[in-house]
Amino acid sequence: MYYNRTLSESFSKLIEPGGELRWLFDLVKQHPELDFLTGNNKSGDWISVYRGLGRLLRIRPTSNPNEIKIDAHPAYQELVPSIYGRKGINDNFSSNLMELVQQVSESPRFFKDYNNKKEGYYQNELSRKHGICGTPTDEFVIVDKEAVIGYANQKKKDSILNPLVENYQGILNELSLSNPKRYGKNNDKKAVGNELDFLAIDKQGTILLIEFKDRLSPKGIYLSPFQIGGYYDLWTQFPKDQLKQTIIQMAEQKKRIGLINPEWEIPKLKDIVPVLIISEYNYKSKAKEKYYEVMEFLRTRKRSSFLKNIKTYNFTLQDGLNPW
Repeated sequence: MYYNRTLSESFSKLIEPGGELRWLFDLVKQHPELDFLTGNNKSGDWISVYRGLGRLLRIRPTSNPNEIKIDAHPAYQELVPSIYGRKGINDNFSSNLMELVQQVSESPRFFKDYNNKKEGYYQNELSRKHGICGTPTDEFVIVDKEAVIGYANQKKKDSILNPLVENYQGILNELSLSNPKRYGKNNDKKAVGNELDFLAIDKQGTILLIEFKDRLSPKGIYLSPFQIGGYYDLWTQFPKDQLKQTIIQMAEQKKRIGLINPEWEIPKLKDIVPVLIISEYNYKSKAKEKYYEVMEFLRTRKRSSFLKNIKTYNFTLQDGLNPW
């Protein structure tokens, strides 16, 4: 198992203060519908610009130190082709990028990514509030989004993930059969994924594994203990000292870039805690009632201490985070 999305020093410097791509950081910060995701994997470094759930572009280094490669989903590339391809680092494509943002914002084709004010919209708001627009006094900061643990090979991945997924899937099927009308039936989706919505740290040094749910998806809310439990089981298998060291390294780099407020003090890291955040929860919904029922069902099938340390929040644009 491995996890480290720290950019190489040379690539990070492109977007740090004084870097040749710093204008892109400034542009994204000035537009509330945009946000960054940075990292690396077996293919190398990347910097992506998102609009809600939609990735408008991804920037990668090339073998030529004076060039970058820009790509995205073909749907975006069709709108403003001049943005994409191999470019000199000094090329300023800000006007083309803003043309793309405008076209995407006006196109019904991309309505579900941000304009509909569902999951992507609120994820973007939370990410910016505790990231690029954060303050030194924020209770927590987001270190990574769409966080994924890597594996040496597919065989190793299967040996770790498959038993975990099968266990949760079996319990989910049992729950469904116990009361199909209340909990749904024919659950053909995996009970557990492998892409964590947000990895964050708070001022007390807690590592937060955050699963984000939209208010308009009550089933997603009340079945969330399956996903959250799976993530918690997976991430707590990771060597703890190594994980702490990696998170600190990533957080320090994001402070240098400005994706975490440079004055936010990184504490000594301690425990790992699972977190559920729901956007603008409707308290007339029965989702919360069912959530507790599902949690108790899992505790009878897994262990009595299952997710006893979970933190749950309701996130609103007006008040931010409050206990759910």
